[in-house]
Amino acid sequence: MKHLLTILFLVSIGLTAAAQKKELLEDKETILARATLALDAALQPGQPLHEAVVKEQLIGRYVIQVSFREKGDISSVFVVSAEMHDQRSQNRFKDLVHQLELPFKMPKGRQYRIEHTFDLNTIHR
Repeated sequence: MKHLLTILFLVSIGLTAAAQKKELLEDKETILARATLALDAALQPGQPLHEAVVKEQLIGRYVIQVSFREKGDISSVFVVSAEMHDQRSQNRFKDLVHQLELPFKMPKGRQYRIEHTFDLNTIHR
């Protein structure tokens, strides 16, 4: 009985670890498309980015250049343009985007950059 419980415990740990691994993407077009989808999804109700925007009453429409690297880490965020905003909202939103992590990984040594538009004035509050 002890051995059975031990085996079940080890199997459950292995399945949990496997479920937490990020998907490896290799095709550039797929990576860029998935990054865009992930950034859009981050502003959906119930997501931490959306909750922070609502709680902190951030406003504005931003075109942001986001660079990300091999493990889905956001390496840099640059505001290309901003409209209908205040400086506090711009700086805080940029920091929040920088803290995001993409739900996939890429081959070692790769880094990509996309421009994405976020309109905080139109999200559901």
